[in-house]
Amino acid sequence: MRKLATALFSICVASPALADNLCAPSENKLFECRFEKSRKSVSICQSKTEQRKILYKFGTPENIQMELPNEKSGAPYIVYDQFGPSSFPFINQIVFPLGKARYTVSTPQGIAAALHVDGIRKPYSMWCDQGDSGGSIVETYLLMENLNFKKKIRSF
Repeated sequence: MRKLATALFSICVASPALADNLCAPSENKLFECRFEKSRKSVSICQSKTEQRKILYKFGTPENIQMELPNEKSGAPYIVYDQFGPSSFPFINQIVFPLGKARYTVSTPQGIAAALHVDGIRKPYSMWCDQGDSGGSIVETYLLMENLNFKKKIRSF
């Protein structure tokens, strides 16, 4: 798990053919992103029976190495960064906390998606491709907002 905690700052671009869905049959895929030169990917999934159960999964379909939230983590939340008085967010983020680490999926200006892990000793970067079948990261923010997940708004 330590190796995984060092895993992710990535910018994602559209290419649905390359992504691997890590969601179980009992879950809806909300977002997925496969890393370049790797079989590993990230998926955000939603339970079909519990709407407020949103999961972050990292690994391959054969070996999911990280699933959040888990028994050691907090609940996911959303963050909106805005610049100035504008109500339009510049960066939207979904944050999955685990101890001091935060696994974050974000979209700067809705153009691309980025995955980042902070609160760790040595961050590691990988590029990935975002698949769009089954939803997008922006739709995931809106879904979580409508389900009343904890939300933070930061103005700069």
